[in-house]
Amino acid sequence: QVVREREKLPDRRKGYTQKAAVGGHKVYLRTGEYVDGRLGEIFIDMHKEGAAFRSLMNNFAIAISLGLQYGVPLEEYVDAFTFTRFEPAGPVQGNDAIKNATSILDYVFRELAVSYLGRHDLAHVSPDDIGHDVLGKGENEGKAPEASSVVSKGLLRSKTDKLMVVRGGATALRAEPEIISEVAGDPISALGWTEPTRSIDGVAERRAEARMKGYVGEACPECANFTLVRNGTCLKCETCGSTTGCS
Repeated sequence: QVVREREKLPDRRKGYTQKAAVGGHKVYLRTGEYVDGRLGEIFIDMHKEGAAFRSLMNNFAIAISLGLQYGVPLEEYVDAFTFTRFEPAGPVQGNDAIKNATSILDYVFRELAVSYLGRHDLAHVSPDDIGHDVLGKGENEGKAPEASSVVSKGLLRSKTDKLMVVRGGATALRAEPEIISEVAGDPISALGWTEPTRSIDGVAERRAEARMKGYVGEACPECANFTLVRNGTCLKCETCGSTTGCS
């Protein structure tokens, strides 16, 4: 008896391809997603492996995909196949979160757990790089990525110029939906975000702008604005025009 009907994926769907090497063996993991971002299928391909092993992995991926489409939770597969042990195994190269795997299946389901379930406990590198000695990215910290770097250009048929990447994080402010719709034109939910944030200038960009204008970083005693610039031996405020610090 069929408990649930198969939920098929749309003919044109989004996903990603992750290339990595596990114990020196190249592995290509491809995913397909539903419109709401849920995982619906996977493909596993290995480079220069025997025909039997490659066919086994391909058919295993099909079986997992069918299970996902019939309602088997991804969490069940993650619990079942992580920490399995067989060759090839060892160090993982090419993946920014997974650095070691005890088998190909261990690697695949660690990657899926991190990407789709937020199971960062199965990763070896925190996505936030938490630590007291973490270094920033310098001036690149304030630059927003291009839309083409976070969404498939082919999926949108080269219409990435109509999308806006919303920059934010811990320092960003929550934006009103009408503000986002006015700026972006199209719903941001098309990129998979449900809580858009206000796009603000990065700290690095504001500091660079202040240096270009010659601000010395001191507050004006008259108006309290940090817009003092050197004017000979004095400091002049570009906001109120008062001078101070003359010698």
